[in-house]
Amino acid sequence: MHPMLRIVKPNTILSLLLLLSTVFFALPASAEKKVASATPTVTIEENNSTVGAVVHFSSNGLEPNKPVKLQWETEQGSYNIQGIYSLIGPSYKLEEQTMTMGTTDSMGKWNGSFVVPKGFGGDHTIYVRQNNEKVAQTNVFVAPTFRLFPESGPIGTEITVQAEGISYATMESNWQLSYDNKMTGLISAVSTNGSATAKIRAAGPVGKHSITIWHGYLGMPYINYTEAPNSYLPVPSFAFTVTDEAPIVRNEVEAQPNAAGGGVQMPKLTNKTGVNATLSRSVGQVGDSVTLKASGLPAGKQADLVWHTMEGSRITGMGFAEKKSSLGTARTDSNGSLSYEFPIPDDLGGVPHRIELRVGDISYAEVYLSISPSITKITPSSGPAGTEITIQIKGVGWTEYDNAYYLDYDNAYLGYMCGFNSQGTVTFTVPATGEPGYHILDLYPGIYRGKQANPDVYVAPQLTYGADHPGSAIPAIRMGFTITERP
Repeated sequence: MHPMLRIVKPNTILSLLLLLSTVFFALPASAEKKVASATPTVTIEENNSTVGAVVHFSSNGLEPNKPVKLQWETEQGSYNIQGIYSLIGPSYKLEEQTMTMGTTDSMGKWNGSFVVPKGFGGDHTIYVRQNNEKVAQTNVFVAPTFRLFPESGPIGTEITVQAEGISYATMESNWQLSYDNKMTGLISAVSTNGSATAKIRAAGPVGKHSITIWHGYLGMPYINYTEAPNSYLPVPSFAFTVTDEAPIVRNEVEAQPNAAGGGVQMPKLTNKTGVNATLSRSVGQVGDSVTLKASGLPAGKQADLVWHTMEGSRITGMGFAEKKSSLGTARTDSNGSLSYEFPIPDDLGGVPHRIELRVGDISYAEVYLSISPSITKITPSSGPAGTEITIQIKGVGWTEYDNAYYLDYDNAYLGYMCGFNSQGTVTFTVPATGEPGYHILDLYPGIYRGKQANPDVYVAPQLTYGADHPGSAIPAIRMGFTITERP
């Protein structure tokens, strides 16, 4: 045998083969372990976006071949009301939404896209979640967008401004609309989670008019916005053309809108077992006829209808308190039923009034009735410039969020009026100003005050009253006056 050749035993060969196979099959596992040990990351291509836009993302360093999901952090908005009287202010609750799900590849990568959901704008954190843990995160800024329609029409045309992606942040949530450089009112999106619909009417004269959407957390437009800390926010401007057609004349209270979040939570009514009471209507104007029907009462007895309201003033030292008065009496029949018709009292609007049905000293049933505003006087309807216009409104409320109306004359905010001290009736005068033609007078809901100072959303017309006014469903009131040719 050649001296360089050696005999290798079979068991030695087997050991070598086992060693090689162990090394070979361990390589992929080591690679997977190396991938999984990398720090997970997620990046996006579009750091600035808008509601409805597509955002592309890439993630690395995740566990290979495992389920994974992308989550979106946002807020849910509401108004915080203390009892039925005091407004604290806007309130927000954090929530997470799953945007998309998938499986990582063999290298621990996961790429994809999602559509920015409808909701609040501003900064949003995006998380990658794997094994029920947040393993990576990044951020995207969602800018608000605004659109206006229609773009033309005669004086009195209803103009709608729709917004998406308004932020909940203090410095980004308060927006204002101006018409020909005159402050008109506020645009809010608290309970509507970043979406807003504002409505105004076209004011003259015939020709082009400028409508600008500003932002300012103190409740007024911040004019040098390009030098502000939030200069990244847009200040869009639109043109509306008033056409030379007959004006759209209105002297009416709009239909009752939707209160933010369903409105204030009223105390639960109490009825004795077996007693049922209903009203023919739950909302009406002063003087409207209402019928109360009840059953399950003591038979052949006189029942008293007791009206509950508030009386006083928040300004004077006397304060305010609940007051009771009689709506009338009715006698039950042999079955313990009754039906009683009455006119809605001349009283406060806003939150509902409680009507109590009593037999003797015992309360058997309760119902709620709300008073909506009504126009009882606007005179005269025309005259030369300088004419004093007298207007009277009934059914104005008394709480911090429904006690006042805010007046725009030709889309210029003039001032506010309160109905608590006068028990729901406001009477005021306005001098007619402007060129000959039809001029619009609009009363908008607003918020008198709240405990949160910022953002300042108080004592101004709330143009988004249709869905985002807290507490009570308060309609806008549309009126007008025609200035005749000069003498």
